[in-house]
Amino acid sequence: MTEKWNGLVKTIQKFKSSVKEELDKSNEDFHLELNGETPLSIKGLGVREDEINEYFVDPSDVLFWHDPTAYIDELERWENQKVIDTYSEVKRFLNSSDQVSVFKRFVESIKRKRVSPFVGAGLSAPCGFPLWGEALEKMVKKLESVSISNQRAGQPPLEHIEEINGCIKSWRYLEAAQLLYENHKIYFESYVRNTFDGATPDNVGDVASLLPKLSDGCVITTNFDEVVEKAFIKEKKVIEGYMHGTQSQNQFASKLIQGERCILKLHGHFNSPDTYIFSKAQYEEAYGVGGIDYTKPLAKVLRQVFISHSLVFIGCSLAQDKTLELFSDVASSNEFDIPSHFAFLPDNQNDNIKFATEDYLGQAKIDPIWYSVTSDDNGLQDHSQLHELLSFAVDCAHGKASF
Repeated sequence: MTEKWNGLVKTIQKFKSSVKEELDKSNEDFHLELNGETPLSIKGLGVREDEINEYFVDPSDVLFWHDPTAYIDELERWENQKVIDTYSEVKRFLNSSDQVSVFKRFVESIKRKRVSPFVGAGLSAPCGFPLWGEALEKMVKKLESVSISNQRAGQPPLEHIEEINGCIKSWRYLEAAQLLYENHKIYFESYVRNTFDGATPDNVGDVASLLPKLSDGCVITTNFDEVVEKAFIKEKKVIEGYMHGTQSQNQFASKLIQGERCILKLHGHFNSPDTYIFSKAQYEEAYGVGGIDYTKPLAKVLRQVFISHSLVFIGCSLAQDKTLELFSDVASSNEFDIPSHFAFLPDNQNDNIKFATEDYLGQAKIDPIWYSVTSDDNGLQDHSQLHELLSFAVDCAHGKASF
């Protein structure tokens, strides 16, 4: 190359290299499909065949540098088709299960930016944290070993073990947790602290990663872990208000009313046992004695969220507990206009159980959205359709997809 063109070529190559790097990074899948298996071949000039140079270039580069408008048109056409292909199965499922109407109401709630996720242990399970049933079974198993050792040493066995096991087997996890906490408080607190202290996984999971797209306001969780906080941090969104159990610091109520990002941890924070809500006395302090006392900070906040936001329950077993009792109480009072509430639930129950679930959720004005669950030969369940449904809802709300 002659000196005459050297400076110009270097400038062009530097600019082109930076643009190509960004394009390849942002549109890698599009380029792979457009380019095919072999690049375009361009032959140079020469008298003899063995003197002719051959140059190879990707079709994506040719299209972008020759006609950037055409490149963008092809990219958008490819992206639109990708969305159609991605959600075709989800749309078929919603139609076949007669859930289009309720799903559209959920999408409208996202559009209004008034969705408040209510997440349970199922959201954190992919990150390695235990489900409530698993955690309780592990704690009881350890206590059973201690009880057997006591009996061998001529000491009385530990109390309530059989009763706790009975609660677990009948999925009455909150009752089991209450018995464990009230009778083996130190062991319970030690298990929670050792399980969750410092446990902040790099990968928050597919479903949790959607939380910042579902809501930019309040999130409620029954979990001790920090998966929710991690999901928002990864999107560079700071959570500005906190409430742990009955603790009402950090101006949570005002942040909630102002629509700012805040998180309510119903059972408290793992490193603050004084915020736990598990014992009968703690529940009474949080919700009141007998009926619901809305002068209590936690009860007041839960009512405010219920009447001002559309809750969406994700990864929750939704067993009848104080929280659902409160929501049902607010709904039955007829004092407020209740927005639509939703619960994503695995469709792995028989029709009688589903009917009973829909009935008691209906009392709290909560509409279930059922999703399919498959199991492999080892009994491992696949809940991936939950992520597909939530992704579809988010993309519909943001105009990236449609029914």
